[in-house]
Amino acid sequence: MIKSSIKEERNLNHMENTNPNLILNACRFTIDSFCKQDEYIIAFSGGEDSSVLLHAMVQLMADKKIKLRTIHINHNIQQNAHEISTHCSQVSKEYGIEHSSYDIKIDKASNIEEKCRIQRYKILQEHSHRDELILTAHHLNDQIETFFLRMLRGSSLKGLSSMETSTTLNDRIVVRPLLEITKSQIQSYRQENKINYIDDKSNSDTRFDRNFIRCNIIPELKERWASLEKIMSNNLSILELQQCAVDRFVSSFYKECISEDDTILYIDEVKHLEFYIQVLLIHHWVYRVSSTTLNLRHIHEILKIMDTNNDSNPLFIFSNAKITKNGDKLLIVKP
Repeated sequence: MIKSSIKEERNLNHMENTNPNLILNACRFTIDSFCKQDEYIIAFSGGEDSSVLLHAMVQLMADKKIKLRTIHINHNIQQNAHEISTHCSQVSKEYGIEHSSYDIKIDKASNIEEKCRIQRYKILQEHSHRDELILTAHHLNDQIETFFLRMLRGSSLKGLSSMETSTTLNDRIVVRPLLEITKSQIQSYRQENKINYIDDKSNSDTRFDRNFIRCNIIPELKERWASLEKIMSNNLSILELQQCAVDRFVSSFYKECISEDDTILYIDEVKHLEFYIQVLLIHHWVYRVSSTTLNLRHIHEILKIMDTNNDSNPLFIFSNAKITKNGDKLLIVKP
């Protein structure tokens, strides 16, 4: 209910592009929507987006009687990583709020973006408690980039509808207050309030898929369709509504096929269903347990496992999802 109301309200606000309080209103609405919680962690990269989110939340801190702290995650892939980390610590100190910084190291051989994303959320979950809301500064242009990334990777309807306003990961709530705010609106707020930020030089490295889409593909599309953000915002809203309908449909089969704790899929119950229902059910199951969005190739692999006599461990690994087989059951390991 909260997610839907936030989405509807923001769609109205998104039309008011000249509203100077647009970002403050978006943050205020998030606080009011989660009124039972008053502790917030901001994932603070030091870049323009998270610097604007932090500034807006600080403006509301006294009036809304909320507690703020920041977490910076150093990926150790930026040339100016130490400079960024120092900047985040100094800004938080100037605001008078608690700050923590954590280093992550990843195998840089392949899929660096996805590995960094997984590690970021892992750190945020490990270093927060249940009474805190985790805020990230994702905005509408990030949504559009995510749509194209997932489309090119063969994602499902769930993936194409992109990020949700709020998600729950291992009992931690992640909220994205700026998800209906455009990058240009963030830039205007930053300029108006003279907010200092620091560039992550890796954001211009087009070897990374997201950066390639941001720097090369999106500008070309906007050159032809100037109102790209509005068009895509509408499309993403429609996809989200369609996904809600699919979720409702799948839930009618879920209890018969999946254990109460979500860890077991009963193969015999699934195999008698029509193929398209099997696909939707497995996709829904894996996402619900691990927040992993599978494509059709992944689901075909899992369907093959259902027919094999091999119960070796694990049979399927992708992102946070690890699936094994034990007789007439598929078992999924929670991350």
